[in-house]
Amino acid sequence: MRLRPPAEVRQRVPGERVLAWLPCVGSSLVATETALVLPEGVAPGRVEWDRVLRASWEAAALLVTAQDPSGGRPAELRIPVPADHGPLPEVVRERVKASIVVQHHVELHGEQGARLVARRTPGSTDLRWSVVFDPGLDPSDPQLRARADEALAVLRGSLGV
Repeated sequence: MRLRPPAEVRQRVPGERVLAWLPCVGSSLVATETALVLPEGVAPGRVEWDRVLRASWEAAALLVTAQDPSGGRPAELRIPVPADHGPLPEVVRERVKASIVVQHHVELHGEQGARLVARRTPGSTDLRWSVVFDPGLDPSDPQLRARADEALAVLRGSLGV
């Protein structure tokens, strides 16, 4: 049996289809077809599925690593949640995986490197390519950046995009 989201949840995401929600932090955590909407007062407020790099669940928290749209370091978010997560973890996992079209790791410095990822932007057929450097590598290093960009160009060329 599918429950209808409460009015508070529907008001927070007007015009979006609610897939799952979880009351938390005096508000709610909401998964829609396009984004994970964070509880009121938690910045950035919402994270589109193609920007979620990782999401993991602990007994009392959701840990989200979200890509910075401007290309800076990913944001690490810790959102307190009740112990009963309901269907939200499965919905988050499915939405994040569904956004990934291509994922490939390249070595740039020893075994460390970068993950090259093509993700489908929610509600679109367009792909957004990103380069996510392994921890410990500086994404502003011009040599690493040039090698990552070259690897990305080779990957895109091999896929014809």
